[in-house]
Amino acid sequence: MPNGVIRERWRVLSHWRPGGYARASAEMLGWLLLRATLQAASVVLLARWLGVRDYGLFVAAQAIATFFVPLAGLGLQGVVLRDGAREPDYLPSLLQAALRMWAVASSGFGLVAGLVAWLALPSGPVALWALLLLGLGEVAAGSGVELLARAQQARKNIRAYGASMAGLIAARLAALVIYTAWDRIDAQGWLAVYGGSSLLYLAVLRWCMPQRNASGASVPRGLLRAGIPFAVGALSFRLQAEFNKPVLAQLSYVDAGIYSIAQRVVDIASLPLSAMQESLWPRAYADADPHRRLRYATAAMLLLAVLMGATLALVAPLVPLLFGAEFAGTVHALIWLAWLPAVQVVRNVGNARLILAGRAHRLTGIYVVGALAGIVFSLLLIPPFGLTGALLAAYLAEGVLIIAQAACRLRR
Repeated sequence: MPNGVIRERWRVLSHWRPGGYARASAEMLGWLLLRATLQAASVVLLARWLGVRDYGLFVAAQAIATFFVPLAGLGLQGVVLRDGAREPDYLPSLLQAALRMWAVASSGFGLVAGLVAWLALPSGPVALWALLLLGLGEVAAGSGVELLARAQQARKNIRAYGASMAGLIAARLAALVIYTAWDRIDAQGWLAVYGGSSLLYLAVLRWCMPQRNASGASVPRGLLRAGIPFAVGALSFRLQAEFNKPVLAQLSYVDAGIYSIAQRVVDIASLPLSAMQESLWPRAYADADPHRRLRYATAAMLLLAVLMGATLALVAPLVPLLFGAEFAGTVHALIWLAWLPAVQVVRNVGNARLILAGRAHRLTGIYVVGALAGIVFSLLLIPPFGLTGALLAAYLAEGVLIIAQAACRLRR
């Protein structure tokens, strides 16, 4: 190769700097790593202090409450992100209207969540008042914090977005550490502390979040209708990820706790994928050629997901050393779940393609199919096969979603 060509290539390489997407992904990854570190500390401490049975009880109750988080948010988080990224001047008015609708919905759905958890769990272990406080904290804080954070993400303020989401986990971890000052901690007490600390953090964030004056632009009447696909989609994913835990709890709180630990490990390992996707969506929505961007990003994310799955399968036997011998069943569950993020990348990119093609309304039906598939597979497979049935149901539900997306794209 001629020396002149070598020098020119070296000059180009030496002057290369990461683009906006790479920088945003790196910053997002930093915040997600912080959030994951806090989450991991919470999970390890809580699992060790409560034991596998009480930990399983907590995650089963929490799973039921999370079903109502998308309903309380009304899908407005997705609308704020999409439309706010496209029209920044419109964002303050949009956020104010969304917050008014959210305040009403979150109060009602939070109480319903606690009541449903009290009725669904095996009778006797937890008082109603503790589950009501859990429901309010999980539903109101989960949906409200995300709504405020998505507005910052739409402004491409990754720092504010990441700090807002990580702060909720930090508040819960701080509450857990303070709660351990009591002589004995149990599932019921932690449910109450968890809910109360979540509500306190939401109030502080709402007070501290800088408010921008509305631009005077009118908010369309179809705001609630625009949020329906996002709400149904989020509910579908919650049902796919969490419905198995209450079903497992009917058989064994131990299996519910083991599945939850394996799922948390996979979530933490998937942080680079999450960072890439969270940084990709606002850019794709605003890009003049979004499909080209999606193609390159999808290839990179799939490669990363496969490498991550192989790594998780290799380190799975080490997990019980961290959580204790009673969590030995986590090894089997983690090896199964290690490859799920690669499937989820395909599903998430398929959703984005439909939105960019102006077919967001089609997503509602796809999400309904996915939610029903998750419920049906869990009810069919978990009672006879237990934990193995829950793992198989997770993959089958994702497969149904991907097939439904492909069928929608093929339709004229």
